[in-house]
Amino acid sequence: MKSSKVLTAVTLAVILVLVTFSVVGYTAQKKFAGVTIKVANQASQWADAFKTLVPRFTEETGIKIEFDDISFGVMYEKLKTTFIGEVAKYDMLWYDSMWTPEFAKRDWLVNLDLFLKDPDLTPMDFNYPGDFFGTYYSGRYPAGNRWGLPAGTWGIPWIAGFRPLYYRTDLVKEAGLVDPFGNAKPPDTLDELLEYAQKLNNPDKKVYGFTMPAKRPRICYDWSGYLWTYGGEFFDRDFKPTFNSPAGVKALEMYLALGKVAPPGVAAYHITECWTSFMQGRAALAWTWQDLASVARKQSEIIGKFDCAPPPVYAGERHPLVGGIVASIPKQAKNPEAAFKFLTWALSSQRAKEVTLKGATVQRMSTWDDPEVEEMYPSGEGDIEDGCQLTGRTVPLIPEWATVDQIIAEELSAAFAGQKGPKKALDDAARKVEQFMREAGYYK
Repeated sequence: MKSSKVLTAVTLAVILVLVTFSVVGYTAQKKFAGVTIKVANQASQWADAFKTLVPRFTEETGIKIEFDDISFGVMYEKLKTTFIGEVAKYDMLWYDSMWTPEFAKRDWLVNLDLFLKDPDLTPMDFNYPGDFFGTYYSGRYPAGNRWGLPAGTWGIPWIAGFRPLYYRTDLVKEAGLVDPFGNAKPPDTLDELLEYAQKLNNPDKKVYGFTMPAKRPRICYDWSGYLWTYGGEFFDRDFKPTFNSPAGVKALEMYLALGKVAPPGVAAYHITECWTSFMQGRAALAWTWQDLASVARKQSEIIGKFDCAPPPVYAGERHPLVGGIVASIPKQAKNPEAAFKFLTWALSSQRAKEVTLKGATVQRMSTWDDPEVEEMYPSGEGDIEDGCQLTGRTVPLIPEWATVDQIIAEELSAAFAGQKGPKKALDDAARKVEQFMREAGYYK
């Protein structure tokens, strides 16, 4: 009898514990029920992919989400206006990583370190930073960094940005550019890239050797990979401009030479036009972002006629541009915790794979090792993404980069239009950048 009473007491205790944990779990899950978070996002296919997750998130947490789709061309100024006006308009931002240093240094963002330590907001299996590419340039700044940026975590990597080389396998093979087994052989070096582009250029058939996003403001971004691969840098350690070095001139000469075998009007190409020209079969080669692969495999005139390769090398070195889209929470956010809850929920390993298969190429390393993802993205086959991320570089993490970028882009565009020679354009850009950096307080 006594043992029966003890057993009953133990059973009741277990039930009580389970009920308590269930209630606590449910309360934690529904803590933000009825809250609406507002997200400022760059209008894009990857944003649309994440939007498909929202109904499930709302059902699980009670949090509703409103999106403000903003075009890239106006997003920087729109966000700055919001910050400066101290308007509590957004709870989360999805934006270009090159702006994170400025936003962090101006104290416009929330330091996410405390959120990352909160088990109610960050699941144990979120695995940040271990399973993420691009944590540094996305806002995880260590103390004492050379850029003078505040220590902390000011953004989480959201969408990956790496640039493999795309090539038309059919055109390359027809031109006799094959390996010993008769397969199409992509160019390996920058010199080979130009040789291929010139050989495959066929304006009579409306097929051009190369395509690129040479329009301001993207031309500086696009040119940077050539600069680094040739051994150049934007600045020295004292932040004096050095991109007009012999390496920089060589990089611009190569860029201009490729422009001569690009489709007419390429100087007005943004990323969309660059991709469109490749997908329509009007270009044989392109050095551009990884997510073109998923679109071109399903919605193009070259399905089954292209592949991806590692970026070209020079003197054994390759340093492609890397970047990405960052998720940050502004200081004016009304619902920062609810916004962070969505961030970690949406970027869980399971949902990261789901949205990547819908066209949103996330920064999770493990996602790119998934066989289904590798099948969908030729840009991720054979660990191309690892090579790009490990050898790639990002633009300088200075808060003033947006202005510097525009100064350089103006002169690069002048050279692209034939208004200035490469050396003159870069010297003029360096002089203007040095004056700007002096006024910004970089030199004693």
